[in-house]
Amino acid sequence: MKIRAALSLLVLAAVSSTSAWSAAGPSRLPADDPDTVLPGRPAIPAPRPTAAPAAAGGYGWGTGLLWGAVGAVQTVYSAAGEFLYEASYVLGTNRTPVPRPVITDTVADIAPPPEVHRAPAPAEPASPPAEVASAPVTAPAAAEPVRTDAIDPGLLAGFVYDRGARRPDGSFFLPKPLQRLFDVRTSRVAMTEVPITMKLPGRIVPDPRFHGQVAAGVTGRVEPPETGMPILGQAVREGDILGYITPTIGVLDRTQTRREVARLTTDIRIEAESLEILKQFSFVPFRDGKIYQAEQRLAGLRREREMLLPLLRTQETLRAPTSGIISLSTAIAGRIVQPGEAIFTIVDPRKLWVEADAPDPIAATNAAHTATAAATTPEGQTLNLTFVGSGLISRQQSTPVLFRIDAPPDGLQIGRPVTVALQSETRSQRGLAISRAALTTGGDGVQEVWEQVEPEVFEPRVVRIVDLDGARILIAEGVKDGARVVVSGVRILAQLQ
Repeated sequence: MKIRAALSLLVLAAVSSTSAWSAAGPSRLPADDPDTVLPGRPAIPAPRPTAAPAAAGGYGWGTGLLWGAVGAVQTVYSAAGEFLYEASYVLGTNRTPVPRPVITDTVADIAPPPEVHRAPAPAEPASPPAEVASAPVTAPAAAEPVRTDAIDPGLLAGFVYDRGARRPDGSFFLPKPLQRLFDVRTSRVAMTEVPITMKLPGRIVPDPRFHGQVAAGVTGRVEPPETGMPILGQAVREGDILGYITPTIGVLDRTQTRREVARLTTDIRIEAESLEILKQFSFVPFRDGKIYQAEQRLAGLRREREMLLPLLRTQETLRAPTSGIISLSTAIAGRIVQPGEAIFTIVDPRKLWVEADAPDPIAATNAAHTATAAATTPEGQTLNLTFVGSGLISRQQSTPVLFRIDAPPDGLQIGRPVTVALQSETRSQRGLAISRAALTTGGDGVQEVWEQVEPEVFEPRVVRIVDLDGARILIAEGVKDGARVVVSGVRILAQLQ
């Protein structure tokens, strides 16, 4: 496009040169043209024509044409140079930095002056107009820039939400919204006298009257019944078939056993016939004694055969001795078991006991005279107990004491350790009874409770406690009578600490 503009300029230069040459030609008359007759001036005779005007016109035309060509060449050169300069930037061959002028904004940011509310001035009496000297007008001072520093998120959260915090005196501030959110509840404690509690270690055991085992009577292979092999957790009833045991003996032993059984069977038949014949004769010497001896020999042969017959039986049936849940099973189809080996263990989950270990006979005797008894599992579950009895033989330097679990909950396992708490009927002590949920462990590992000293202020109190049962404790020291102690939501307070 720039080349086209250069050619246009070249044509315009040529046209202008031609016009100039035409204007300087013979059609233009000089001021002293002899043919022009002016009034009051005599006519001058015309001189002879010469070649000077033609030479002057040719010179002017040639000069114009030359300068027009020079201008066109310059325009084409400039356009080509600019094109090559830009093309080199596009191709990446030109590394010359492009100068960029700094843009400065001459308009200053002037914040509008704050509005000032002033009281209206008192009205002055009217006075004749007087010439007032114009005071110099000063430009308003620029307002201070507003700070745009980032706001601390914790400070903002403190303004928007209520949150707990620790005070310099060691107490903890917990606003009411957080107390409602975490269900913080308190209870007023009072001094009371409660029986002394004794704690014993124990474990959960099945009721021996509703506990059974199924064992193998002979050496054999375990075979499943038609309904399939029982699995753990399956409920069974008394008399249900749990499986079969097929006796496994060698070929030689089986042959000898069959031969012995056949011989005993023949002897039994012969002895029985001899006994019948002997009974038919009345005049046989010593008849009664011979009949008695024949009967004894016949009974002995039958007993020998009965002892060998189980070896020839095809299967031994395994039946459930009691109703309950399959709690232990070692039955695998095709497994070889030995006589007396336990295969199934059946437990009734509604009949469970607790076996505690008393360290001395006096403790075992006092266990029978307790007001209440309770057991606590490691998960904090409380079980109500009833005394059953205690043994008279020490086992591992302790006396076993049995308790029955009243309405045992679901999920209890045999052998699970528990802690048995027994309240005495004769001895008592004074203290502040409260729920076990109020007790927590501080950062230094000591036991403590939280006291509400103000509606939104709480303080931790280190206490010495005595266990009452699985649900309550007795505060012996650390809290005053009449104090309000947190019994629900203690975890949020421990997190604040």
